[in-house]
Amino acid sequence: MHFVAFVTHNQGMGQERSRLSEAFGDYIHNPTNYPDVTVHHGGPTLGESDDTVNGLLLVLEAPSLETARAFVADSPYAKAGIISESKIRAWNWLTGRPG
Repeated sequence: MHFVAFVTHNQGMGQERSRLSEAFGDYIHNPTNYPDVTVHHGGPTLGESDDTVNGLLLVLEAPSLETARAFVADSPYAKAGIISESKIRAWNWLTGRPG
């Protein structure tokens, strides 16, 4: 099942986010604690008036909504308090789908 995660970051966490960006990248590309989760697409979201990162969007495949939520909650960003909110929705991927 596919999901889209809309994640909002806490303001003022840019330095901490930068410090953890490599660990976060490793986490989403090699989710050892979540071998049944695949992140297909992802990247930062930006503020309306500038290029300030204010969150991120992930398109992931997981066996359940609960697993997708746990995956985001266990991320280095979440553990460091960078994430203020995450909304995860099931998604019917129709176009541009791999394989």
